[in-house]
Amino acid sequence: MRKFSKVIVAATILFVAFVAFEVCAQEGVRPLKRYGVAYEGPEVEAAVRFYQAQRDIGEPWMVLVVHIVGSTRSGIVTIDRSAFTLITPDGRRLPMMSQKEFREVYGRIQTRIRRAVESAPPFRAYRGTIRRCTRWFLATPGRGFGVDELYVSNFEECSGPMVFAVPNGIQPGRWRLIIDLEESRADIPFELEAEE
Repeated sequence: MRKFSKVIVAATILFVAFVAFEVCAQEGVRPLKRYGVAYEGPEVEAAVRFYQAQRDIGEPWMVLVVHIVGSTRSGIVTIDRSAFTLITPDGRRLPMMSQKEFREVYGRIQTRIRRAVESAPPFRAYRGTIRRCTRWFLATPGRGFGVDELYVSNFEECSGPMVFAVPNGIQPGRWRLIIDLEESRADIPFELEAEE
């Protein structure tokens, strides 16, 4: 019986190592604790926090918190809202919600958004010269306006929630957030686990 337990433990460790390797096999991607992935590329550095998405398996909206800062090798980078695409485990491509769609569903997802944002620490807080920008793609009702373009630099971190409508609900598996930039493409994979 003891030998069987050791085999199960060894198999579990190998599986976790394989999943971590698969998620981080994308060049410039590394894990950030349990529910986060960081990306470092030629134009931007980004972090995707997916704690709330993991909690919402089966739900029709995926809430991610995304942090973006310009790379130290780039100047100011312009990122359009349409640059973001979420790829599902079965290969479907989902656009980020528009500000109008976001306001329409906000009442149903505001608790998820608050929980997601509160669980996501700043990405680059340790860099003393970094400051937080006040612009983001989605703005909660009564809190300003969502923008269609962000201008990011290496001294300012922009962050906020991104919401994607997921037909048939969020499923476990490997998801990818794609950011199509002017000179490069950020491909940021993350893994949602099946509920126990």
